[in-house]
Amino acid sequence: MSAPRASVKSRPTRIQGEAEPRVPVLKDASLESVADFINQGKAKNIIVMSGAGISTAAGIKDFRTPGTGLYDDLKRFNLPYPQAVFDISFFKPTLTHYFLPLLAKKGLLLRSYTQNIDMLERLTGLDPDLLVESHGSFATSKCIKCDTMVDSDIVKKHILKSEIPHCKKCGGLVKPTITFFGEELPPRFGTLAMVDFKKCDLLIVLGTSLQVEPFNRLITRVPESCPRLLINRERAGEDIYGGFDFNGKWKYPNVRDALFLGSCDEGTRKLAKLCGWEDELQAMYEAGNIKMQEAEELEALTLAKEQEEEEKAGTNVKGGSKDTKDTKDTKDTKDTKGAKDAKNAKSAKDVKDTKDSDDLDSLTERFQATNLSSTTEKADAKKDSKETPYKVASKTESKIKNSDPSVK
Repeated sequence: MSAPRASVKSRPTRIQGEAEPRVPVLKDASLESVADFINQGKAKNIIVMSGAGISTAAGIKDFRTPGTGLYDDLKRFNLPYPQAVFDISFFKPTLTHYFLPLLAKKGLLLRSYTQNIDMLERLTGLDPDLLVESHGSFATSKCIKCDTMVDSDIVKKHILKSEIPHCKKCGGLVKPTITFFGEELPPRFGTLAMVDFKKCDLLIVLGTSLQVEPFNRLITRVPESCPRLLINRERAGEDIYGGFDFNGKWKYPNVRDALFLGSCDEGTRKLAKLCGWEDELQAMYEAGNIKMQEAEELEALTLAKEQEEEEKAGTNVKGGSKDTKDTKDTKDTKDTKGAKDAKNAKSAKDVKDTKDSDDLDSLTERFQATNLSSTTEKADAKKDSKETPYKVASKTESKIKNSDPSVK
């Protein structure tokens, strides 16, 4: 016979509120603990996620910083949207940007994912294969009608001349391959993200408020054992499911999130110093600035030379047009003079012909008058020979009287 069952009230119960022990991946939420993790050789596939905050030191505004961000400037500048302030400008990479090729040089960078379209990561010399421009960039351009890729240098020349670039293939408009709100992200983003974040063993998030999806969700794709570091002026990503937990609020099984509040340049410099890389980072930054300065001067000289050649070509064309005009004017003057001379000659000829005609008519009239007079006189003489002497004398006398006024 079985023993009687104990009552429910007498059964032992689990202590309420007792949490399972958490595994400390990092000693604490400090930057020093992340540096220790790197120095111990535990980080070999680092992924860096970055936003507008890494470019503010280059003079490019971010979106959400109170008082200085673009969203706070909307009313003051009467802008329809924050992107309206962007223009073609030249900016230099910051110290934080050079932290990326430094990690690559150490063989620690798996990939850099950026929300920025300013191409400053490229200007540091970072291998494009290690870069994912999640929202596109000005580095490439394509036709919005047929998707034909177009050389960005050609597009840049059109823009600098205030001209609209068109596709030579279909005539459609050409724009940089940047992603606007409502458009799909580049295929490269989704393809690499599916693979990279599974391999990640240290995630560093720089200068982003993690407000834009799907980029902000990437912080949840790393393994649970992967440490995560946020370097930003304010806390972010704590309200995302599976997001940051800096003070144990969400009671994740692993203690793995670290936070540095401050500028990105301050945070990356301190992390580099803790890892023993500060001098190397500074040297890369200074060498990069010198290279950028030389590139800027070379570009200015190139543009000046091109402008000079264009102005020279324009002057030659203008001069040629002037010469052509002068030649035409000379020809027109010559033709006009010739026509005038011809007209004068014709007029002279007409006058001469008229004069000759008049002379001929006068001569004819005189000739006819002379002939008529001669004929009349002959007729009169013949008639007079048959008349009486009286009549002859009488006619002769009349004739003398008519010809001589003195004769009465």
